[in-house]
Amino acid sequence: MTMAANFARRLIGNRSSQILGTANSTSTAATSAARTFCSSTTPITATLFPGDGIGPEIAESVKKVFTTAGVPINWEEHYVSTEIDPRTQSFLTWESLESVRRNKVGLKGPMATPIGKGHRSLNLTLRKELNLYANVRPCYSLPGYKTRYDDVNLITIRENTEGEYSGLEHQVVRGVVESLKIITRQASLRVAEYAFHYAKTHGRERVSAIHKANIMQKTDGLFLKCCREVAEKYPEITYEEVVIDNCCMMLVKNPALFDVLVMPNLYGDIISDLCAGLVGGLGLTPSCNIGEDGVALAEAVHELGEPNSVATEWSDDVTPPEAERTSRTDTQRNHQHHSRGEIQNGGSWRFIIMASSNNYDGILLGMGNPLLDISAVVDEAFLTKYDVKLNNAILAEEKHLPMYDEMSSKFNVEYIAGGATQNSIKVAQWMLQIPGATSYMGSIGKDKYGEAMKKDATAAGLNVHYYEDESAPTGTCGVCVVGGERSLIANLSAANCYKVDHLKKPENWALVEKAKFYYIAGFFLTVSPESIQLVSEHAAANNKVFTMNLSAPFICEFFKDAQEKFLPYMDFVFGNETEAITFSRVHGWETEDVEQIAIKISQLPKATGTYKRTTVITQGADPVVVAQDGKVTKYPVIPLPKEKLVDTNGAGDAFVGGFMSQLVKEKSIEECVKAGCYASNVVIQRSGCTYPEKPDFN
Repeated sequence: MTMAANFARRLIGNRSSQILGTANSTSTAATSAARTFCSSTTPITATLFPGDGIGPEIAESVKKVFTTAGVPINWEEHYVSTEIDPRTQSFLTWESLESVRRNKVGLKGPMATPIGKGHRSLNLTLRKELNLYANVRPCYSLPGYKTRYDDVNLITIRENTEGEYSGLEHQVVRGVVESLKIITRQASLRVAEYAFHYAKTHGRERVSAIHKANIMQKTDGLFLKCCREVAEKYPEITYEEVVIDNCCMMLVKNPALFDVLVMPNLYGDIISDLCAGLVGGLGLTPSCNIGEDGVALAEAVHELGEPNSVATEWSDDVTPPEAERTSRTDTQRNHQHHSRGEIQNGGSWRFIIMASSNNYDGILLGMGNPLLDISAVVDEAFLTKYDVKLNNAILAEEKHLPMYDEMSSKFNVEYIAGGATQNSIKVAQWMLQIPGATSYMGSIGKDKYGEAMKKDATAAGLNVHYYEDESAPTGTCGVCVVGGERSLIANLSAANCYKVDHLKKPENWALVEKAKFYYIAGFFLTVSPESIQLVSEHAAANNKVFTMNLSAPFICEFFKDAQEKFLPYMDFVFGNETEAITFSRVHGWETEDVEQIAIKISQLPKATGTYKRTTVITQGADPVVVAQDGKVTKYPVIPLPKEKLVDTNGAGDAFVGGFMSQLVKEKSIEECVKAGCYASNVVIQRSGCTYPEKPDFN
């Protein structure tokens, strides 16, 4: 099996970056990822349908490869029955379908489909019963495998539940049969949304809708109408419509003309096989069926007819077809979005993400103290009136309270949803560029500033569930700018009023259950430790990742007991050098060596043994210190000429946001730090914690 395992590693490593457009990892990151992956002690459970024909033999070979490679996975095997289950009207049992629904991920081998007679198609049963609405097949030229074309790199996305495959046929009169083609707005919008979302998140530039609306004006016309409607939401993606027969000709002449193709069911079946032929055949193309509720079922693509028609003798030292192996390893990667395990996205075992947009839906949740930044260029007379000094940050006193309304009425103000945690979550959302990936909770007032907060946070892509307090105004931070220098006057107000009862509401707790990663700044310790306790305990009990920030020296000093209470739950601890030194002094460590402090923090007791703690300490222009496993690694920051430095206030928040954006994608620590440094570098060249429309991080 050594040969097979090594081949699988090479195959997955080569394929994933091309299919997904992910950045290639360095050899160090690859080694780290593989080591981390193989050391995971939490097995992943996936449903396995060996299928029939040669399917069971191939499945056994794949299982041995996973074992040899050290992949911690438990297979729930379900075989095709010999009798029809009336609940599914096929040889697939209801229990096998429930297994996929429970595990969220599954793999299937070839399953025979009767031609013109017999029982209900097993593949159709799976698609219908599991609502697998999209079939995704990457087709690209494989290095070292010579075909007619060298530059094929396209994705076919096929609507999977209706069209001509609805299975609605009847005999009108003898010798005349009728088959119904079903196209619905719901299914068309769903697959179109997936196609455009896939294109955006994977760096694809063009989506082509394939149709025959010149003949089937109502059915294919409705499909095109839905595609156009979705296309308007993605102006950055080029959209085109191509007639099916012309598409086939163009693919054969020059496949490089296409990028992402989305189409109804029958056209997708034809086009995906045609595209496979461009790169060498069906044995070289993986496939995954995407369903609602985060379900994904990977499969090997096989030839027409009985599975035995492509049978080959496979020994223990010979790998099965690449499509089978790649599709099966899709399962491991997809499952990381349901149960993180310890794998990082990099290196030899960078698994192909063949999953719905739900994979990242609400994956990162932040809780904190939201403040609406009211930023404006003011005059010195305004500062004098409110006794505000330049280049200073203070908490508002009674004399400062009228200044916020005066700023809004007198100056050209900009309203920016802020606060430490919210800033970080906004930056993470900006870096991810994946709709719905992040959520945020905190307390605001029921006033105009609260409405402005909602508007800005929602526009930034956050799924915000604010607690609206009726007794206090929305927390604000006056940002007064004079001659390029800034003064901050923070009025916490409603931000201090968050209630744990809000977190316990079903619609809010659902955000906690959906998330796989949590970030809370230390400032929230002063507001609702009860809420932090619920979230941290949930994370520990469900093998999720809980992260916090030291946030400020006064948090380490005056809220030491509260901080210590939650340290055992922290998988990642962020901070800067000043906060780290204060933490050391408060704990009596008698050292100001940031590297030693970082190691000591990482080695403090943990509530669970699922993850080891990682400490990340930023030091301004000096290297970032990361402590893991009793060792320190230092990463340089991006140098910036002094004349380009505008505002350092949001640097720490931005760093955490950038870091978390890659952590949720399970990148290496090196990539996470790199992203944090990039985000911080962007933000400090602007006023406030703001950023351009799109990142250019790679």
